[in-house]
Amino acid sequence: MAICVTCNLCERPGTFAAATESAPIACNVREFQRDVFTVWRCSNCRSLHSKEDAQLDRYYANYPLQRQRLDPVLALAYANRLRLLERRGLRRNSRLLDFGCGSGTFVEFLRKRGYAAASGYDAYVAQYRAPHMLEQRYDFVVSYDVVEHAEDPRACIERLAHCVEPGGVLVIGTPNAARISFEPEYVLELHQPYHRHILSEDALLKICADLGLALEHVHRRLYIDTPYPGLNARFVSGYASAAGGVLDALLEPVRPRVLLSAPRLCFWAFFGFFFPARGNMLVSFRKPTQAQAGPGLTATADRQTRNAR
Repeated sequence: MAICVTCNLCERPGTFAAATESAPIACNVREFQRDVFTVWRCSNCRSLHSKEDAQLDRYYANYPLQRQRLDPVLALAYANRLRLLERRGLRRNSRLLDFGCGSGTFVEFLRKRGYAAASGYDAYVAQYRAPHMLEQRYDFVVSYDVVEHAEDPRACIERLAHCVEPGGVLVIGTPNAARISFEPEYVLELHQPYHRHILSEDALLKICADLGLALEHVHRRLYIDTPYPGLNARFVSGYASAAGGVLDALLEPVRPRVLLSAPRLCFWAFFGFFFPARGNMLVSFRKPTQAQAGPGLTATADRQTRNAR
C-alpha cells in the first residue's frame, strides 16, 4: 500500500496538490478513534481518496461488522434489498454471489427465504474465502460496501464483472463521493481508513461502461431505508454521530441517553425515510451476451482468463 496523491479512477487524474477540498477525518471505529487521515477530492471525477498509508490488517483484526449477526431488524433491511434485486429479475433458482459478504448474513437471509443457490465470498472470512467461488459464473453478482475498500477499485470491478454470466446482472452498492461532504452526517460514508477510494457516480458509471456493462438502474437510497421506525439512513447516521461518531454503536443495544441527547433523532426515527440521505448509490448493470459484447468486455475477459492460469 502506498500514499495516494493521484486519483486512480479517472482518465485525467486530479492530484492532492491541486485538490481544492480536503479534510482530516478521524477513524470511526472506537478502538482507533485517535487515528486521523486526510481525505481529498479529485478535481476531475469528484471521487474521494484516503491519502495516508495504513496497515489495514491491524484495522481489520477486530472489525465491528465482522460481529454482525442476522436478527429481525437486519432481516427487515435485507427484505428491502431483496425487493430491489427481484425487480432486476432475481428468482429463487438464480445463482447469486455476494462478493465481500462479511459474516455471511445476507447469504443466510437469502437461503432462509428459499434462494438456495445464493453463496458468498470474502477474502477476510475463513468460511467464505474459497478461491474457486471466483472461478464460477453467476446470474447475479452483488457487492455491497466493498469497492470503496479496495486499493484498486477498477480491478475490483473487473473481477466482479468476470464472475457475471453473460446476460446476468451486477449490482454495486457504494457511497457516492459526489454527494458527500466532510460534515459529521457522513461519518459512516467516509469511514477512515477503511474506505480507501470512494467513487463518484460518474466515475463508477465510466469504469463499468469501459468494461462493456450496460447500465440498468441507479437507486440513490441506502438499502436500510425503510418506513419502519428507526430503520432508515438518516436515523442510523444521526445515531452513530450522536453516539460519538463510531460504527460500533450500531451493533450495540440502543442507548436511551444518546436518543435524549439529540432530539432530532426522534424525528429521523419516524420520518427519516421521507428525507433520503444523499451519500449512497445502488447501481445495477447488465452484462451483454457474447453476441452483444464489445471490445472492452472481451479484452477484460481475456485478461482475467490469463491471470487465472
